[in-house]
This record gives sequence, structure tokens and C-alpha cells, in this order.
Amino acid sequence: MSGFRTKHVLITVITVLLIIGLTRCSSSSKTGTETQNDVCGDGGGSSATAPPLPGLYPLNPGPAGTFFGINTNDLGASWPATGIPVTSWRSHGGGVKWADINTGPGAYDFSRLDRWLSEAKTNNTDIMFTIFATPSWASSHGVNSSSPNPCCDFAKKNGPGTCDPPADLNCDGTGTNETFISFVTALVQHAGPGTIKYWELWNEPNVAREWNANADCANSGVEHPSQVMLARMAKDLKNTVIGFDPNAKFTTPAATAGSKAGDWLGLYLTSTDGGNYADINAFHGYINNSSGCPSDCPIAEAVGDQIDHLNALLPASAQGKPLFDTEGFWGDAKNPDGSRTTAITDPDQQASFVVRYYLIQMWKRVAKFYWWTWDISNQSAFYNSSSNLLTAPGNAYVRVVQWTNGGAATVGPCGTDPSVATLWTCTIHSASGAVSEAIWDTSQTCSSGTCTTTNVNLSSLNPPFSFNAYLDLSGNVTAISNQSVPVGLKPILMVKQ
Repeated sequence: MSGFRTKHVLITVITVLLIIGLTRCSSSSKTGTETQNDVCGDGGGSSATAPPLPGLYPLNPGPAGTFFGINTNDLGASWPATGIPVTSWRSHGGGVKWADINTGPGAYDFSRLDRWLSEAKTNNTDIMFTIFATPSWASSHGVNSSSPNPCCDFAKKNGPGTCDPPADLNCDGTGTNETFISFVTALVQHAGPGTIKYWELWNEPNVAREWNANADCANSGVEHPSQVMLARMAKDLKNTVIGFDPNAKFTTPAATAGSKAGDWLGLYLTSTDGGNYADINAFHGYINNSSGCPSDCPIAEAVGDQIDHLNALLPASAQGKPLFDTEGFWGDAKNPDGSRTTAITDPDQQASFVVRYYLIQMWKRVAKFYWWTWDISNQSAFYNSSSNLLTAPGNAYVRVVQWTNGGAATVGPCGTDPSVATLWTCTIHSASGAVSEAIWDTSQTCSSGTCTTTNVNLSSLNPPFSFNAYLDLSGNVTAISNQSVPVGLKPILMVKQ
């Protein structure tokens, strides 16, 4: 009985600490990233047998190449590949964090992960597994610590310390790191070789609520402990996995928040040996520093500047590796009361952002991009579970796949007209040799189903274009008359027929 009382008191104390801590934790400092759900959707069963989505487009999108990936959250929702062309799935939002699976020393619950893996296999979708969120019982600031940290993302669901390093890893990268190694070993043995194609270590390590190593090690005397500790974990991850699966590929940790993503990654690659254990450079393409629409909408084209900044900071040893954007959308905006809402609410503006965002990243030679997300309705969902239809941004995504021949086309150059700074064009070269041109004007607007346009004479552009038809995001094909086209915020694709 005394043991029960002691345990009950300990749980009560930790609960009180969490409640007190959560009231004083600052609101998320992440600009433009997702709101974490403490309880992931389940929907009552697997969606592998769900019928294909009818969508709002003629259901003939064609295949998707390796560029197109997706993040999902709800096991009950229709699997993305039943409604859109997609080739890769990222585990991050699926409720299969390290803390979800590794429930205690030597204890693992793979049941939810198995359902996701089955979905991916059934739909011929390759898998990126994101390892992050230290189990509270193993954390340096978890339930067994004298100073539990309640300010981590997922603290409410998984307990304190999920954003802190494991207790057996030191600030300078020494220590056994055995808890992490044991988890990776159990995971790769359970999944089997070839099941997980890409391994991503940690989510947004430059956000304290995701990875708090710098604050935890502030008095250690170690320079850049955030990077140093993750480099050690990257080494252990790769050395463990390749013993079972020599064909596995590994990304760098993916930082976020505009130029800060490149700043963090550049420091990681130049101040540690972490690059030795990465086949792929990774980042999150969140560029939203705005207060949201309608007055201050996110600028999709800014992702190109983010990528240029990141590439400029890569050391020679990291140049030439593929670049993955493992998470991104138009982001959220902070309201006056401190709450956050999606930064773009108008469906036409959302559709416009999607096309522009994808084309710019393809131009900048991002090798793979995972959209956030398939199924969170109040953020950026491509899928509406209530109607079982694609949303406006979901349909716009399908147009990108069609316009770029499933990603097989070469996109670029993209840029603004010298005489009209808001008029953008992107050249698309198909594998067959055909050339088309996407065009849009960021000074135009969309609201309540109406989008403004301006007539553009193609012969007046620099360089001039000569096309005889254009395709819009609804799939309509319109003949071009007198070399004049109506150009708005939503891109159109000019073609020769």
C-alpha cells in the first residue's frame, strides 16, 4: 500500500508540474508550422479498402514521380494515393513518434505504425520515418528527472521532456546513447529491411519546443550542443540501421523558419561530423512571416530565397547531395489574442499558393517535397473527409502533377518580367521536348470565389512568348486570341496545341 501511495503522489506531483509549466510555457515560436494534435485521429479502422476519391477533377491525373510526398495524420481518412498521385509518405504526423512507440525500457508498441506501414505497402508508397520526441521516462528532463520540462510539444500526451536529449547522452556527444540505439534496433528489426526507405533524425531542431539541447546545455561549455548531440545520434542511427538494411538513406535534421533553416543546417554541417552520416540535405520550407491574409498574405515565391540561402551555407562536402523539403505549407498567422490560425483561408488563394510553391521548389532543384498535410481540415488539407472530395489546394496539387508530367519535366527558369515586378513566369520542359509556360501575377487578388485578372500581351513580354492556348486550374482549355491572356493570382499554363 505504501508503494502505491508513493507512486500516486509522484504521478500527482508530475501532473501538477505539467499544469503549472504549461501555463507558463510561451506560445509556439514556430512561424508557419503545424499545430500538433495530442490525440491523433483514428477513424475506427484502416483506410486501405476505402474507394478511390472522385475528386473535383477528371480522375486521370497520371503518375507522380519521386518528387511528390505527403504528411498524414488520420488513419481513418482515405489513403492519399486513392485520390492524388503521390509516391512517398512521411511518418511525422502519424502518432508514431519515438515517445509513442517506446513506452518503457525495452517495451515497444508497434501496432499503430504497422497500420501505417500496411497502408503504404498496399498503395506502393515509399516511407520516410522521422525519429523524434524522446520518451519521457528516458529524457534528461522527463518524469524521472529532478527538473521535468513541461514546455515541449506533446508534453500533454507524452509527458515532460520529449524535446530534451535522452539522459544517457551528454552535451558533448559522449555517453552510451543506448536508449536511442536500442529503439532504432528494435524498429528496424520489426519493420524489416527495405520497408523504411528514408530515415529522418529529429523534427525542427532549431525550435526549442522540439529540441531543447541548447538550453539544457547552456552551462556545459560545449559549443553548439544542439548540433553536436544530434550528430552523435545521426552516427548511431546510420551505423545501427545499415547493419540490417544497407540500402537505407538518411537525411540531415530538418530545421525550419525561413532563413533560419539554412543557418542551423550550415552550422550543423560545418561544426560537426553530422554530414558524414547523411545522404540527403533536408529542411522545412515554411516561409510565412506574415500576419495572414487578406492584408499580408504569405508569399509562395519566397521559398526560392530560402533555398538559395540554405545552399549558400552548405560546405563543399554537402554540395551535390539531394535536397528534400520534408514539410511545408503556407503556414499560420498569430491572432491578437495569441491564438494561431491558418494564414490563408480563401480557397482560390490556397490553390494559387500550392501551384506557385511547388513550381518554385522544382525550379530550385528540390528533389522531394512532403506537403503538410493531407487531412487536417483547419490547416492545409488536400482532402475533406466530410465530403470525401479533394479541396481546392488538393485539386491544384493535381494540376501541378499534370503540368510537370508527374515531375518528369524540367521546371525553370522562373522569374519576374523586367518591366512588371509582380508578373511571374516559369518555363516547363517536358521529357518529350514540348515547352509550356506557367504565368501569374502576385498583385492580383481572389476573394469569395472571384479572382481579378489583368490582360497581358504575350508579345510585349521579355522575352516574348508565342502560345495558342492556356489551361487553368479547373482543367479548362481556352484558345488564346490576339496573343492576349487574362493573368491573375492563380497560375495558368500556356501551351501550343
